[in-house]
Amino acid sequence: LGERCRRRASRGGGDGEREVTRLVAMAAVAEEEPDPFRVLGVEPTASDAELRRAYRRLAVLVGAGDAPGAWGHSGDAAGTLRAVSRQVHPDKSRDPRAEAAFKVLRAGWERVSSPERRREFQAKQLAQGELARALGAFLGRLQEELRDAMDAMGCTRCGGRHRRFQLDRDPRGGRWCGPCQGWHAAEEGDLWAESSLMGLKVTYLARMDGHVYDVTEWAGCQRVAISPDSHRVPYHLSFGARTATPAGRQRS
Repeated sequence: LGERCRRRASRGGGDGEREVTRLVAMAAVAEEEPDPFRVLGVEPTASDAELRRAYRRLAVLVGAGDAPGAWGHSGDAAGTLRAVSRQVHPDKSRDPRAEAAFKVLRAGWERVSSPERRREFQAKQLAQGELARALGAFLGRLQEELRDAMDAMGCTRCGGRHRRFQLDRDPRGGRWCGPCQGWHAAEEGDLWAESSLMGLKVTYLARMDGHVYDVTEWAGCQRVAISPDSHRVPYHLSFGARTATPAGRQRS
């Protein structure tokens, strides 16, 4: 067994360098409590025995030295393991990163080194996850409310707010003209109406904030009466109060 451990140690140089690099990279991340399962390279569902084996293996590779409780063996095998560990101990390892790697390894192990500590860590992780989900849901609702507020128009008639719906239409040719059977440019503040379904449906449109919006809900509450598909712009919006006033000049 001792000879087998020595052969494994001679082949473990490359593995040790890789593990040192991995752990040092985790140390470089600004994180108060690195995930012990990631540190040990195991799944969160790993058994306590698997956690201990992973720690012992990594301790040999990156330099656990004679860390108490690391081995739990006796006889020649334990002596061989201690000999191998001394070769890679941070104080004796040629890799200057070994000490930083071992600190990460030890910190991760201490969080799950006993069933009680593991339960405490996982309970804390669960609470943090629930808090993060609740915060994410709250921020999502807040973002939706802000979006709804921005896509709403104040109404001087009912005192409430009405939704407006942005259309995928270029304002430079955003206003349909029935007499010309073509499109005219819509300027900021223009309010007009267009018909569809053989004149059975009338949609009120306006150019605001550089876009064309469907403002039918707001116009209906305001009781704005506009002949659809007109050649000239019949109304202009007053953005301070979001009210419609007849256009001062009948612009085509």
